[in-house]
Amino acid sequence: MTIRLSPKLTAALTEIDRHLEQGDTKQAEIMIARRLRRDDLDSTGRSVLLLRRARVRLYSEKPDDALADLREAFALGPSLMDEPEVRELLADVHFARFELAPLGFADRADADHALELYRALIREQPDYPNRGWVSYQTGRVLLSENQADEAVEMFRAALNEPSWIASLRSLCYERLGFVELFERRNPAGALAYFAQAIEAYPPGENSGWLVQLHILRSRALREQKDYVGALDAARRALRAVDRSAPDYRLAYCEAHLAVGEALAHFRGREEDAIDHLVRFLQLSRRPLGVDVTWGRVYETIGALCLRLGRFDAAAEAFDTALAYNPYHPLGDTLQLQIARACYDHGDPVRAAQTLEALCAAADAEGDAILDYRVFSLLGDSYAAQGLYPRAIEAYAQALALIPGSGPEYAALRQAYEAALGRVQRATSMDKPVAAR
Repeated sequence: MTIRLSPKLTAALTEIDRHLEQGDTKQAEIMIARRLRRDDLDSTGRSVLLLRRARVRLYSEKPDDALADLREAFALGPSLMDEPEVRELLADVHFARFELAPLGFADRADADHALELYRALIREQPDYPNRGWVSYQTGRVLLSENQADEAVEMFRAALNEPSWIASLRSLCYERLGFVELFERRNPAGALAYFAQAIEAYPPGENSGWLVQLHILRSRALREQKDYVGALDAARRALRAVDRSAPDYRLAYCEAHLAVGEALAHFRGREEDAIDHLVRFLQLSRRPLGVDVTWGRVYETIGALCLRLGRFDAAAEAFDTALAYNPYHPLGDTLQLQIARACYDHGDPVRAAQTLEALCAAADAEGDAILDYRVFSLLGDSYAAQGLYPRAIEAYAQALALIPGSGPEYAALRQAYEAALGRVQRATSMDKPVAAR
């Protein structure tokens, strides 16, 4: 479809497109807003400007506003929906609405609508010059539906299809590496794809995208227990952050998280690790409810505080970790760590209360606690309070669960016998034994 525009509007659109290519979405939106306020603008000119603003708002991560602009443009010119580039933009906006929705509020219908539009473009426009991007986006939608094999097919197809996105090959290699790392648990294969992504990245392109790639590399290297390499990759991510990019804050905090998680594997670097993890918490938006990432960060901080002997801070961090991730698969272990931190900090009462709550919750669920350490620490906590009959009972449960007969068993047996001796001596001397 050929659209006739005035020379002034054509020149303005050229300038707007130049700002978009440079990533200056703010200036592009200002220019569009000024043009849309003009009285001499006809419906055709208005619809073209609305399409430009929808793209600007998509790049600025405002998909709801972008969709509103598209709907207004379609009302002014229904035939716009026949244009492949407009259909692609509409699909991108719907998928962005799905991806950027707050946790628990994503509408699968947006992803489904995007997939339908992408597949129609692939089917009906075999010569579309941006077909590679459409295939890549199709793969991303499929990946969000846990259809990893079908997604991989689309990413591989996109590698050999035309596109005006200069970095498309790098984007495809990055997604292929993502699948290897998280879906197939193959960090070596993931690292091979990530290396191809870096090699294919066009010179002169914004380095901000490399932040996420280096973060993924750091994760893969940690999976291989190459902590030196993981730390180097995380630091590369931190250096690659583009402070002028719209997602600067998000990229910056995620890079700090990667550095902190890598440093956590080094003895003697606990302070540095905590510093980077705290920066992540300070820079990122506090979640309103359950958030696995924040739970993991506080769990790591708790473990680091334990290594530093900061038992009160460790207990507080573990408590916060459980608050953000109450369904933690190792929640019992975290409760045990909280109790250990309290006990080591000289608070056996709180330690016992934590373990009692753990045991009560297990009983309520009909589960059995099989970790002898829970009852061993419970015995120690009771003994520290002089509650020896309770300590004997807890130690007896621990002895029934502890495997083997090594040094831990011997120490536990000694604690049990010491508590038993205290009770026997008190009984023989006709002295009351402290009880709760």
